[in-house]
Amino acid sequence: MSETHSHKWQPIDDLPAGWELSLVNNQTHAMVQVWHDQADELQNKDLYKDFLGKLRRLWSIETGIIEGIYSLSEGATKTLIEKGLDAALIEHADTNDDPNTVIAKIQDHHDAIMGLYAFVSGNRPLGTSYIKELHCVLTKHQKTYIGRDSLGNEVERELPHGVWKKLKNNVEHTDGTIFEYCPPEHVDQEMDNLIAMHLVHCKNNVPADIQAAWLHHRFSVIHPFTDGNGRVSRCLATLILLRDKWLPLVVTRTDRQKYIDALRLADNGDLRALIDLFGTLQRKAIREAFSISDQVIHESMAISSILASVVSKFSERRKAEQDLRNKAPITADSLQIFTFRRLEEVADEIHAAIAGQADGFKAYATDGKRKSDKSKYNYHQIVDCARMLSYFANLQVYQSWASLIILTDRRVEILFAFHGIGHQSSGVLGCTAMLYTKDRDEEGETTISEVVPLVDEPFEFTYAEDPTAVQTRFQHWQDAAVLKGLNEWQNLV
Repeated sequence: MSETHSHKWQPIDDLPAGWELSLVNNQTHAMVQVWHDQADELQNKDLYKDFLGKLRRLWSIETGIIEGIYSLSEGATKTLIEKGLDAALIEHADTNDDPNTVIAKIQDHHDAIMGLYAFVSGNRPLGTSYIKELHCVLTKHQKTYIGRDSLGNEVERELPHGVWKKLKNNVEHTDGTIFEYCPPEHVDQEMDNLIAMHLVHCKNNVPADIQAAWLHHRFSVIHPFTDGNGRVSRCLATLILLRDKWLPLVVTRTDRQKYIDALRLADNGDLRALIDLFGTLQRKAIREAFSISDQVIHESMAISSILASVVSKFSERRKAEQDLRNKAPITADSLQIFTFRRLEEVADEIHAAIAGQADGFKAYATDGKRKSDKSKYNYHQIVDCARMLSYFANLQVYQSWASLIILTDRRVEILFAFHGIGHQSSGVLGCTAMLYTKDRDEEGETTISEVVPLVDEPFEFTYAEDPTAVQTRFQHWQDAAVLKGLNEWQNLV
């Protein structure tokens, strides 16, 4: 019986023609530009160093979880991230293996990511020897892997470290179809081709996210090692990002399905989804970095150091605030007006549909423009939504909003809130969208429900972006958020 393939192997190809127009994510690049403008000052702060250490530990834990190398509860994961990689912090109920074995494997991953930093600082060109070295480090405490014998039965075999595969390692899906990776006899040539194309990308200054996604995917379809290819591919993507002073690529268990879906699209020739996912994860990491508390001056610092730090902070703040005054708030003002007008249109449609259903049923839009008294409304909802999306909403830098109110048996509000991102005046402004309800309890007091975010991440824009391009991006983002809000409202009716 012949095999049915979901993917038939063929030699890797280069970036598609016209990638400069089809694959560049301007939102990500604008965010990274602002990050680069301020990263040097932030990197000297102890809390940033602590943040980066936690990010590396998260990377080290999750890169094994999404491959099923071990399991670890979310509670234990948070503890290890906060307190360090120590087997004593893991209960037996938290994992499917001996805690000491799990920590040994996680530590291997941590050693690998720390090695990436050393590799970047040494300005070494990427080659197959380093990729084999990476595999050895990542799999040091993984002695075996699960393969299949000639009858299709699962068998445990010894894992070769740092050598190309000798046997086929195709994947059989649950529907019986085969995903065919590069045959062993072609691995040497394909890996040489991969490195050669990569070096041309470096020479031509292909953006880091595009390079990372291409290298990750093409390495994955070669699948040169017997096992451990996913972990190596995420190391290679992270290496590319670190070389251009981006933050590590952290793919967690919650990202797993989007990650797999993006890889499958790349298998079919569409790399955009993987690039966009990498951008989403990078922007999330930058938001978290910008949202670090500015309580970074320790009591043990000398007075002169404190004063120097304060002067430096004021200088950086004035520069960022000047950039914001010059451009970003004007863009935010125009987006707020655009949002209010769009919500007015939606309100008119809803009102026409529900006004005759019962007395008091209606819909309308309202807003709070920057510097108006109403701009300060909805403080708690905005802060709560930002917390749920893992960033700090800076309402001192900027604050305005627009809201759609729908009154039927209960009051539903769909709120679009504009504000700064991060504790400092980072030069990044954002908008988030949320839904909540307001009801009266038995005593006539107003009760407000917990907010429901209508987006996975805030819409972000910077002083470095063209306002027209920002509005084009925003319109698509806003349309999706409005539709999500109306679907949530429909479920409440």
